[in-house]
Amino acid sequence: MKLVVKIGGQQGEDSKARRGLARQIAELRRSGHKVVVVHGGGKLLTETLGRLGISSEFRQGLRVTDAATRDVALMVLAGIINKQWVADLEVQGQPALGICGGDGRLVIARRLAPRPNGRTENLGFVGRPQQVNTELLEMAFGRGFVPVVASLALSARGEYLNVNADDLAAALAISLRVDRLLYVTESGGVWDAEHRLLPIVKTGEIRKLINEGVVRDGMIPKLLSCARTLRHDVGEIDIVSAAEPHVLRRALEAKQRVGTRVMKGK
Repeated sequence: MKLVVKIGGQQGEDSKARRGLARQIAELRRSGHKVVVVHGGGKLLTETLGRLGISSEFRQGLRVTDAATRDVALMVLAGIINKQWVADLEVQGQPALGICGGDGRLVIARRLAPRPNGRTENLGFVGRPQQVNTELLEMAFGRGFVPVVASLALSARGEYLNVNADDLAAALAISLRVDRLLYVTESGGVWDAEHRLLPIVKTGEIRKLINEGVVRDGMIPKLLSCARTLRHDVGEIDIVSAAEPHVLRRALEAKQRVGTRVMKGK
């Protein structure tokens, strides 16, 4: 199978959780699967910005990114966190290639511009993937590497943009035509108002879940990204938790159900 695994939140920044996921990813690669890892790093980025005296502001789950915030994001995401992932995979005997969307023109993004109706505010140096060149990823697959991609991209003008990691993972999944896109999250799935895990969410239900307040904060852009992704040739999307034993392998098995599966339909 060809897989994109997006790892976010505490799952990617806690050293124990990261090592456990690196072990699973290495096992998937040894089993013959082609795996791309996409990561953010919002918690460490917020902490680092705070130590530098830069406040963090979010709108509709997206970080407002001025030039200073963007530069720190490059340092934290494409630097510290990306190289930690590379190190953990290498310890497992799995060669890894640590990159961001700017390397090899992997991802060209367009800067999000405010709309007159106010639905999109001015978020600064925030972009959405517009064009993907998978040549670098395919080259990595051919050499046995696992590409590890930090959630930053270049604009057509050559300026770095902060990209929502879920959107970047989705763009790579669409361009690679993956069999499975997996989001590893702290929540481990989508939960209803009574805090019951929803095993299946259909794309036609997503707006209702958002409007009723069942889905909040960072889960909003995640599910909207899922809806856009499933309009293309992507097999399945699962939202799972690293706390589940062997969660990546179990998510790939037809008889297993962990977390929430997002599917086309009403």
